[in-house]
Amino acid sequence: MSETPAPAGKARFPRTFWTANTIELFERAAYYSMASFMVIYLNEKLGMSPATATLLNGTVLWGLIYFLPILSGTIADKYGYKKSLSVSLVLISIGYLIMGNLQGIWPGLTGAAEGAPVNFLLPVVIAIVFIGVGGSIVKPCIAGTVQKTAGVHATLAFGIFYMVINIGSITGRGVSYFVRTAYGIPAIFTYVATVFAILGLGVVLFLYKEPQFVSDGKKDGQVVKRRTLGEALLGIITVLGNIRFVFFLLVLALFWFLYSQLYNLMPLFMRFIDPNAPMELYTLANPLMIVCFQLLITKFAKRWTPIKSIMFGVAVTTVGMVVNVLPTLLWSDAFQKVNLLGLVIPAAGIFMIVSIASMATGEMFASPRIYEYVGALAPKGQEGLYLGYSNLPVALGSILGGGVGGKLFQKLILDPREAGGSPQIATLWLIIGAVGIVSFVGLGIYNSWLKRALQKEGTTAA
Repeated sequence: MSETPAPAGKARFPRTFWTANTIELFERAAYYSMASFMVIYLNEKLGMSPATATLLNGTVLWGLIYFLPILSGTIADKYGYKKSLSVSLVLISIGYLIMGNLQGIWPGLTGAAEGAPVNFLLPVVIAIVFIGVGGSIVKPCIAGTVQKTAGVHATLAFGIFYMVINIGSITGRGVSYFVRTAYGIPAIFTYVATVFAILGLGVVLFLYKEPQFVSDGKKDGQVVKRRTLGEALLGIITVLGNIRFVFFLLVLALFWFLYSQLYNLMPLFMRFIDPNAPMELYTLANPLMIVCFQLLITKFAKRWTPIKSIMFGVAVTTVGMVVNVLPTLLWSDAFQKVNLLGLVIPAAGIFMIVSIASMATGEMFASPRIYEYVGALAPKGQEGLYLGYSNLPVALGSILGGGVGGKLFQKLILDPREAGGSPQIATLWLIIGAVGIVSFVGLGIYNSWLKRALQKEGTTAA
């Protein structure tokens, strides 16, 4: 029997709302348990080049997760969330299980027992496709359930949802650290990610109930209708036909290009500085910052216009990238160990923590306001269509950022070292920072462009 959305008045959400958030917690714990070590695993354990490792993780995996919801959300509406979630978590579980057991099953199929080098590319791509396609289905199903069960308390509901994501992130990273240090990197996939994904599947099968489906309803002041797969594909053409909006997507994608380096370039860099760097603990600064400061930052920036908040977020993130230059300026050796409140870590590690915290701060300023801004700049009557493609910048930034991050690491860090020279650490981070500057300037140009266009139409910019 379907559950009705939360009623007006005191916020009391139905059981399905909390069940959906529990599924999200397990799925995010699974993903973030291995996210910080994916490129390290591909590079260090499977022998792939940095460029290949980041291409697979950033371009392929993140590209699937953030681009496919445009289509998978339509499919989920057609077949129902419960069935879609069941299929997605089965796919995710299989993907993690394959990834964690590659060295056990693949050599026997390739003849590596005779000493021939093992090429893990094919099984890795298969595993990543399982994880990426499955992850792309989870996103619209859980967000859709939250929306359908929130009633008039949508802001609070999505605030809880966002908090659950970060609690799952903290949980996954914490468990991952203890399992990895005891059993090695492959165990993250086999014993942490897979188990969390299976727990999520169990919640879907035994506790989750299909939320009440309303084919036509009101959202953001307009009528929202269930779309067919064909309409979803046509929607891409409609959106990309708006040159002004495409420009906005591209400059915003450069912001997400920076963010994608958190799981691509940064793990490679820190393992270069410290071969035993616990990346899950370094990246833990991201969800911890969000859990501790999201409400404070939201309150602080609520009087700002969306574009001001987005641009400030981009600026903070850019500065956070550039601070990684400082170890080469303050110390003669970036590998030098320093004492930080009794914890001895490389000098570069201190600034990496600052950088990751800055990225989290930038995300908190920018990400929540992007949807508000997109809704304001969309043509009248097409707000819902445009909001449906708000994740495109994440997909584009990830697709671009994955491969580029690995190539820069190879050219500026590994190649100079192999040639007997010094790694070009400052150059690496200045190039990454320059991408943020281009994004910031591009957003400013776009906003001026939009203001002039809206003034001609007799409206005001967001």
